[in-house]
Amino acid sequence: MNIVIPSIYEYNDFRKYLADYQKTMVKTDRSFTASNICRRLGMPKTRSYFADVLKGKQVTETFIDRFAKLLRLSTEEERFFRALISFNQATTAELKEWYFEQLISLNRTPRRIVDPETYLFYKEWFHTAVWAVLDVVDFKNSFTELSRKLDPQITIKQARQSIALLIKLGLIRKNEQGFYKPVDRSIATGPYVKDTLINQYQAKCLDLAKQAIFSGQPGPKNFSTMTLRISREAYRTLEKRLQSFKAEVRSIAHKDEKQAEVVYQVNIQVFPNSN
Repeated sequence: MNIVIPSIYEYNDFRKYLADYQKTMVKTDRSFTASNICRRLGMPKTRSYFADVLKGKQVTETFIDRFAKLLRLSTEEERFFRALISFNQATTAELKEWYFEQLISLNRTPRRIVDPETYLFYKEWFHTAVWAVLDVVDFKNSFTELSRKLDPQITIKQARQSIALLIKLGLIRKNEQGFYKPVDRSIATGPYVKDTLINQYQAKCLDLAKQAIFSGQPGPKNFSTMTLRISREAYRTLEKRLQSFKAEVRSIAHKDEKQAEVVYQVNIQVFPNSN
């Protein structure tokens, strides 16, 4: 039987990698069961540790070493594996961003974890804001004026970086009048980007929302919060309504034939406040 061992470099979740590795190995070695893995990890009296890890149990430094030996990882693969565990177990957005940068630099496969330019685009909130504001203002080469159009204001250097990146990604181009304008009305993301980069991007957008709440800047703002006690069935209904609402918002923006005047940020969050 020709078995292809999963490559650690193709994963952004070490638990998914462990699960796939075990399922692959047990096809050629029937003793490579979840309970037997516990014994190989030095826990002969416990049969549930591996299953608990797959369900979300934290992995300590000691067991990271043991997993690396069990998986027979090369030196470079082990570095990536360690960074991946640290990324998945990080408790702050700052740590997640730092470890994600490590994953990008340590990836040794032609199929990179994420395209470097795409990573740069979603790493900073202002790239999407610059992309959107170009539909509102006419820009040729006045980076000082462009930097002042955003709220919060960005630096001239950041404005230059955004324009250069947007051109490289093919998201903007000059029109007949020589002004840079967005190529499309919306931006789509790939599945990996949604899983990882978008989480970090969303966290930065929430920071913008916090700044907007306490800023004294004039202009229309609409903030509201609700705490609900509902069943899982009601939540599923709510989720469908939210998806429908987001589609309606996109449709309104897409069908807006009048000249754009302002760039707005719309954030929607629904998350549990209880276990």
